[in-house]
Amino acid sequence: MTVYNKKMWTLGGCLADHKEVFKSLPSILGAYIGSNSVDPELNESVMVTVNSVNSCPYCEGLHGQLARMAGVENQEQLMKASNLEECRSLVDDPAITYARIFAENDGRGPLVEEALNTLGEATRPAYAKSVQALCWFLLWGSIGGNTINGFLARFKGQSKPQSSMLFEAIFFLYYGPLFLVIAIVNMLLKGFPKVPKWFSAGFGALLTFIAGTWIVLPGLLSLVLPTSPRILQLD
Repeated sequence: MTVYNKKMWTLGGCLADHKEVFKSLPSILGAYIGSNSVDPELNESVMVTVNSVNSCPYCEGLHGQLARMAGVENQEQLMKASNLEECRSLVDDPAITYARIFAENDGRGPLVEEALNTLGEATRPAYAKSVQALCWFLLWGSIGGNTINGFLARFKGQSKPQSSMLFEAIFFLYYGPLFLVIAIVNMLLKGFPKVPKWFSAGFGALLTFIAGTWIVLPGLLSLVLPTSPRILQLD
């Protein structure tokens, strides 16, 4: 069984990933509404698949519930899948293959590019772009959530100082309110039943607008400051 450690950002890695997510915001929205939208059930399966590699409790709570509400069966098993074959056995769609490869390689490299081309050939290039945008959205959320938790763990004696505490503190102050809202929404969604497709799509679009308000500033900074895709592995 392959085991993946949780990941958190360095400053350079944070900026590098925000640059990609910032550029992907229109496509993220388009993955929920429009001609290149992804069916809500598959949409949330993609999110859960990405989180199966870099487990984030915020994303697990939010997208685990949204997947259940969208009608995804075995979403808990998919969230805990240990490899691509297990993911495809639960959701047999080429978008899941891309999502898993994307997550294992942090969205970069020849394997990810090849998987994107393969997905585009199996579907449509514009549709594949929507799936790619969803993967960046979830990767941003999962590494962001783990960065916040890594900072909090310092004060519980559970985390070794691996990156700049100043960066982690600024990140926590900036993104803390957003992830607090996500934690509250996670609890509220537990009482929701299965919902119509239009509700799932609309809720996803709303999430894009809300998260996008926080992503814009670091996204703009990433266009002018040095970036590096390096991230930290957490035990």
